[in-house]
Amino acid sequence: MLVLIIAIAAQVSAIGARQPPLPATATVTRARDKWQIEYRLTKKSSAWVFPVSQPRQADHNPWREEEWRVVTPGVRIERRGAYDVLVSTGDASVPLKIRIAFTPTSATLDREYDPAVTFSNGATALYSDQFDVVPIADLDAIGLKQAGLSVEELGGTHTPVRFHDAKGPVFVQGYRQRNPILTGAETYVVFGTSKIEERNGLAMLADPALPEWLKAEVAGFAPQVAATYAARLGRRTDPSLPLLLMGWRGPTAGKVINDGGVRPGQILFNFEGEGLIEPNERAARRTRWFIAHEMAHFWLGTSGIGYRMPSEAWITEGGAEMMAFTLLAASDHDYALSELQRAVEDCIKFAIKPIAGAGDRHESRAFYACGATFALAAASAVRRDGGRDYFDFIQPLLEDHRSDRLLGSIDWVRHFAAVSGEGPAVHIMTSMLDAGVPDPAEAIEKLFRQAGVPYSRNAGSVMLAPNAI
Repeated sequence: MLVLIIAIAAQVSAIGARQPPLPATATVTRARDKWQIEYRLTKKSSAWVFPVSQPRQADHNPWREEEWRVVTPGVRIERRGAYDVLVSTGDASVPLKIRIAFTPTSATLDREYDPAVTFSNGATALYSDQFDVVPIADLDAIGLKQAGLSVEELGGTHTPVRFHDAKGPVFVQGYRQRNPILTGAETYVVFGTSKIEERNGLAMLADPALPEWLKAEVAGFAPQVAATYAARLGRRTDPSLPLLLMGWRGPTAGKVINDGGVRPGQILFNFEGEGLIEPNERAARRTRWFIAHEMAHFWLGTSGIGYRMPSEAWITEGGAEMMAFTLLAASDHDYALSELQRAVEDCIKFAIKPIAGAGDRHESRAFYACGATFALAAASAVRRDGGRDYFDFIQPLLEDHRSDRLLGSIDWVRHFAAVSGEGPAVHIMTSMLDAGVPDPAEAIEKLFRQAGVPYSRNAGSVMLAPNAI
């Protein structure tokens, strides 16, 4: 009897401990080349926010209202501040079942992963987390929130999403699957024909129309980059190289464009422009930088390191720039130096305003430029103390933060203070981040002087010496 009572009590306890139902689930379907999302909601709410809501980089306009059409009556998508929101058109809650027809959006977004990558053979890769929704109680408050907040920071949980293609299995997480359900997977799901090529140990899923020389450049250079990063920062927890998704947006006149992003197990490379059709040194240099920059993100990200807030993107963007420039300087010093000089000049333009607020001003270049400028100062300070370069600055920080997986401005600046010594540099850096400075060139000159960056001053410019990198 005692055993039976204990067993019943355990069952009751287990039932009591069951998690409440998830607020939402979704099914994404492609049928007869039509795309649809169906949401099933378990919680009544007058509004649901899409955490992935960053605008298009080209014009800073939102994309979801144009490309997604709510089929269910009584619901619409509208913009509130930095976020897209599903709202009821009346006083009632949003219906618990919602259908949305959509067109996959392959535009580059501002500090966010492309919602889709479309291939010339009809295949489409969808970013899984664009379908997350979070219920919100205060519609007005969402308009005041900082852009780029995560699902958790918006008070929600990731939405389980089922991906169904009427034509057959989809390709995701390394193999083809039927109707996979992903929750916060942060990955691309490929619908349609997808042929994985293997070159030099790399798995590549490339648009068939992508110029062959670009495939060869990536396949030849990426393993070299991986070997260098492993030698300087230690091997990654997962030793396998990522799947490279390589998109081709066409030979747009007058363009040479590279953009991309990094997700667990994947690196996205997008190429566009007539300047990339035939191999040439200008395009090859930029492509090698592009590979080194994105693989730096992959290395940092899969080491479990991310910034604490979107306003701290300068840490990873500037760090990836400096890692790439340091690597490239060994074989193409002039290019690395010229790009670093451009970063300093751009930082001078942007730093009159707070760098931390650059995302809200759609000035994401400030994260790259000023982040690289700070990283250059850090590298010089380390070199003065007997180190080699930026890798010797960042490596101890990575080790210190593998447990909490987050690296914030306070952490980075504190480490910089330890290696740069006493002086105004830390105050200058925090002022540039939090408030902006009236004379950025003068501020950067003082920063460089304390850190030991070799430079000269020419009118309003700070000119790097050849041995700055």
